[in-house]
Amino acid sequence: MNFETEYKNIRFRLELERAGISDAALLLADKFHRLPNQTMIEIKKGNLLAYNLTVVSRLNDEERTHFWSNILLTNKEEELLEELGHYLDEENILDEIVDNWNLEGNETGPAWQAPKV
Repeated sequence: MNFETEYKNIRFRLELERAGISDAALLLADKFHRLPNQTMIEIKKGNLLAYNLTVVSRLNDEERTHFWSNILLTNKEEELLEELGHYLDEENILDEIVDNWNLEGNETGPAWQAPKV
């Protein structure tokens, strides 16, 4: 699934592709990052699938690529776009990318630098 959008004067190209994970056990991390039991059940049933998300942001003539892997989303294609939208909102993905661009600053220096008095 590919689509483009513009947000806060930055152009975004998003690509969502299904990850090639067929064994749910591969999604288990260490004991501090375990998935809830209900989530594991939904993965085993095939109701949740792992996806990789690539976001290319473009401002003026510069591009940056951002990547997230193993995002758990629905297997229902008709609900996928809406669920991805919720994920982007909940995780503040686009806002974090905008903040990343803003860190670069302008002719007076980076945004994080204290103003000179």
